Amino acid sequence: MSSYITPEILKGTRDFLPKDMAKRQTVMQKIKTVFERFGYDTIETPVIEYAKTLLGKYGEDNKLVYQFKDNGGREIALRYDQTVPFARLVASNYQNLPMPFKRYQISRVWRADKPAKGRYREFYQCDIDVIGTQSLVAEAEIARVMADVFQTLGFERFVIKFNSRRLMNSILGRFNVPPEKQIEVIRMLDKIDRIGEEGVTAGLKEILPLKTIPPLLKVLFFKGSITQKIASLKSYSTQEIEDFFRLCQEFGLDEKFLEFDMSLSRGLDYYTGITYEVFLPDVAIGAVCAGGRYDDLCGLFCKEKFSGVGVAFGFDRIMVAMEQLNLLNEIRLNAQVLVTYFDEATLPNAFKILTNLQKEAINAEIYFEPEKLSKQIKYADKKEIPFVVICGPDEIKKEEVTIKILKTGKQKTIPQTQLTSYFNGYVFS
Repeated sequence: MSSYITPEILKGTRDFLPKDMAKRQTVMQKIKTVFERFGYDTIETPVIEYAKTLLGKYGEDNKLVYQFKDNGGREIALRYDQTVPFARLVASNYQNLPMPFKRYQISRVWRADKPAKGRYREFYQCDIDVIGTQSLVAEAEIARVMADVFQTLGFERFVIKFNSRRLMNSILGRFNVPPEKQIEVIRMLDKIDRIGEEGVTAGLKEILPLKTIPPLLKVLFFKGSITQKIASLKSYSTQEIEDFFRLCQEFGLDEKFLEFDMSLSRGLDYYTGITYEVFLPDVAIGAVCAGGRYDDLCGLFCKEKFSGVGVAFGFDRIMVAMEQLNLLNEIRLNAQVLVTYFDEATLPNAFKILTNLQKEAINAEIYFEPEKLSKQIKYADKKEIPFVVICGPDEIKKEEVTIKILKTGKQKTIPQTQLTSYFNGYVFS
């Protein structure tokens, strides 16, 4: 009978091999670069929180929060998102923070969700938030950041859908939907990507009078340009939407990336103003970024009121989309050069070559065994290392090295003294 443990992991979680991590780190760094270009500074919050900190903040999604008792009997929960912990952090530290405060955080979150394509139980979110201002300039800046992120990652087509929770509440109020039922309607509308318009209609029948549903959906599902949709709502207060759209244009955001979606609702309880979701028309994966304005979240943790706005980029969904669109094909592992050696006599020279390359910030490694050249080249090929430096006894006598380019199979012999300048020009120019 076997005594080993079956090497398996939980559904909705994943292992990542070096090539996977190279891709993920490259994408993550590009996202960080955009965030920092706009002046966002990074923070970190604990993986675990007191359950009372998280529960009650996510509407019906509270059931997706992983919670348990620790060894001391304390009610603990895993981080469901980064917004609520961020609000707690601000409430604890606001006297020492510049206001408005701009932050980004890239960390794991956990949800007890049913795994599906692009939907995991453990995944990364990339968040940005501005807290301490009610200015719509913050909403417009975040829309611009979203656009810059997706353009930087190579997406030619994406759409930033936006709406206003205040406008949504106003519309529902006009249709005599009681305040206590408005959040139920919003949560049902938020499921449209999963269950479709017919499913939403069926769900609304459990909440609203039948006569209310067709005219309400006619308003919310009106088709047309942004200006046409705004015009269709002339009997409602659309000033927030109009101002937001104008600021986005003034910020240089191309209208082709924007869509005013009057049915966009965002089911989380804490949203109060502009809300957003980003979709990729070329990939059927759902929203890849979402968020909005929240006015009262910090008030759950302190007497001060700090209005904020932020979005979370679904990093793992973005990775799935980039794989499907072949946007990650050129990403390699770290090593650019493999230095070979053949016996103890050639090892000191190999060390010298390796050290000189690394001093010039050229990623290089040495093969650990004095094996045949063919085996060392096979190793480099499997790691996708583009160059192999060969320096056997003959090359050492002549103070030369031979460089083999694995992609083409071509070789070139040069003086050892020219090696670093060769790679600085060839690899990194």
